[in-house]
Amino acid sequence: MSVLVAQDLHKAFGANDVIQGVNVRVGWGQRIGLVGPNGTGKTTLLRLLAGDLSPDRGKVTLARGTRVGWLRQDPVESGDRTIFGEAEAALAVTIQMEARLRAYETIVAEARDEDLDAVLEEYGALRERYEAMGGYDATRDIPRVLLSMGFRESDFARPVMLLSGGEKTRLALARMLLAGTEILLLDEPTNHLDLQATEWLEQYLQSFGGAVIVVSHDRRFLDTVVTGIAELDRGRLETYRGSFSAYWEARQTRISQADSDSRQRADEIRRLEEFWRRNKAGQARNQAWSKYKTAQRLREQTSDAPSRMATIHASFSETTRSGDEVIRIDRLSLAFEHRALVSDFSFLVTRGMRIGIIGPNGSGKSTFLKTVLGRRAPDAGNIRIGAGVRIGYFDQQGQTLDDALNLIETLQTVREISETEARNYLARFLFTGDDPYRTTAQLSGGERNRLVLAQVILAAPNLLLLDEPTNHLDIAAREALVHALQAYTGTLIVASHDRHLLDQTTLMTLEIADGNATLFDGSYSDYRQKRKTITPPVRRAEEVATASDHTPRNSFELSRARRKAQRAVQDSEARVAEIEDFIRRIEECLSNPTPADDIVKLAYEHGEAQKELARAMTDWEGAMTTAQRLGLDT
Repeated sequence: MSVLVAQDLHKAFGANDVIQGVNVRVGWGQRIGLVGPNGTGKTTLLRLLAGDLSPDRGKVTLARGTRVGWLRQDPVESGDRTIFGEAEAALAVTIQMEARLRAYETIVAEARDEDLDAVLEEYGALRERYEAMGGYDATRDIPRVLLSMGFRESDFARPVMLLSGGEKTRLALARMLLAGTEILLLDEPTNHLDLQATEWLEQYLQSFGGAVIVVSHDRRFLDTVVTGIAELDRGRLETYRGSFSAYWEARQTRISQADSDSRQRADEIRRLEEFWRRNKAGQARNQAWSKYKTAQRLREQTSDAPSRMATIHASFSETTRSGDEVIRIDRLSLAFEHRALVSDFSFLVTRGMRIGIIGPNGSGKSTFLKTVLGRRAPDAGNIRIGAGVRIGYFDQQGQTLDDALNLIETLQTVREISETEARNYLARFLFTGDDPYRTTAQLSGGERNRLVLAQVILAAPNLLLLDEPTNHLDIAAREALVHALQAYTGTLIVASHDRHLLDQTTLMTLEIADGNATLFDGSYSDYRQKRKTITPPVRRAEEVATASDHTPRNSFELSRARRKAQRAVQDSEARVAEIEDFIRRIEECLSNPTPADDIVKLAYEHGEAQKELARAMTDWEGAMTTAQRLGLDT
């Protein structure tokens, strides 16, 4: 069953037809990745689907009773609420539904016998939807979701108006997830999320039972989450089944086949026209004319292959070789507002190393890079740059740009280059026409990033320090950057939340988290595997309370602990079975009520029993964990 259907959508802005006859059909459990180059109209399509923008033609239909949650790239202001208050406001619909449930309980109690079945059916459907939205646990979910989005408990009382743009985006995402809407429209949801939050969101979306349409340039995220891809190309939508990687391969195959068909068609046109030229005045002129008409029809044929995505052409030229010792870090400590970021860290970076830096938002990755660059003094220790080292620095905020300069002048600050050479070079980064004469202040976020990248590459450094280089880049541009970095022969240090980039370009991983810097051999995926073996799984508070506070010190103590754990498992299993039996009996009464049954009371008891069952299951899981830790065969 479809939960969202869009038919023949059209939308133009002036003479620009952005959306041309788009059809969308999404069912329950489907998660669609909406892709395409920047500027093709993906956000416009989301706005049409969300009802924020009216189509010039066509319509959008939602399944009855469903609601749309839309995550914008630029979340709106939220008045004077705190972070927790803003998250709590997302539960308004849940609270309204709770009031409706109470009202229905009164209706059920007062219903006539002949109306009871219909009323009970409506009540059951409403209660089912309330539970699906997490109604019974909604308030308890607020801290969990906020923490998963990278907020600390100490942040909960901060006013929303004081948050940065990235923090507001994370809060908007948290609010939308808490609201329990059945359709999620997500516009670049991983922007401003650290890796931990991104991976939590992936797990959430994988288990989400509604419909999802997500715009993202993070191919690892798309591969993990989506069940299909919809590519917006020249105003039209082309759909593909499966992951992003499957789509990308199919797309390249279609382009290659179209190229082959085009070459064959061109050869055939030349052959036909040559026949026409040789025979148009001879005895075979009728046949020649037929060949000529065939050639014209072939010329008019259009390809249905996807268009080639305009992308940057980034490649590093040969650079001077640095010494073997590139950076020597000796007992480095960094802090911010009395909070330790890095403590007593020492390391020697040698020529050719390729290091990825990861860590939560605010952990100190950018601060570390700026300290290496010499723009910030260490709080303790020192950093020495080796002989012959030329640094290229990519700043994710674009603060290295002078807003008073145009693009040509910006390039000329790093290298002597003529105006013509600068224009040709800028064209490789998609700055064409009059773009080179615009000031950097007039550029969008994505354009600023492309310009900084162009500037860094032009400088031909032998040490690259990159701070989130894929921000605002579309997928094709990210792929071009990955290929350029793979071919780069200098030393690379890159801080990024782009797992694909890290896996494809780095061989070591530096984790900055909780005031420490820790090095791991291997790329991000290698780091993840090693982290699983050295980091114990996080235990629930209930498990911690159930488990013994210490390992038994002798065989007598171990035997006693095992007996206690075995009893705890048996008792908790019996409790779960008892509650499940009670719930079964209530449901039988609700399904076939007698005149003597108090329906309102039964419905209330059913809800309370469900909560008690959840607590009993948690106790059982804790008891099982303790038993397994003590070596019991459970």
